[in-house]
Amino acid sequence: MKKLITLCLFSVALLFNSQNSAAQNTLEINAEANTKTKELRKIIKFDSNKMNDVYKAYEEFGVSKKRINTSDIANSAERLEKINKVLDERLQGILSEEQYVTYLKYFRDR
Repeated sequence: MKKLITLCLFSVALLFNSQNSAAQNTLEINAEANTKTKELRKIIKFDSNKMNDVYKAYEEFGVSKKRINTSDIANSAERLEKINKVLDERLQGILSEEQYVTYLKYFRDR
């Protein structure tokens, strides 16, 4: 009986731990998206609607980037290139042509 209770408590502890790590990953992704959006807004002046769209694009980029399995290096590089392309296409749809060229100049070429 004691072993069963101990096993249940251990399982609950693992469950809470996994939820904390998932929440921490989400917070990291949101913080990174926020930072990148603010950096981009300093260089390229755009309104708050575009800022929200840019934030969402960076947030989706961060989620996709976290999903990449780093053990398969060849496939990881290919997937990273693909999600970078998706981010660029998304930002091209959000920003004007002049703003997008500035984005490519200051942020993509780094």
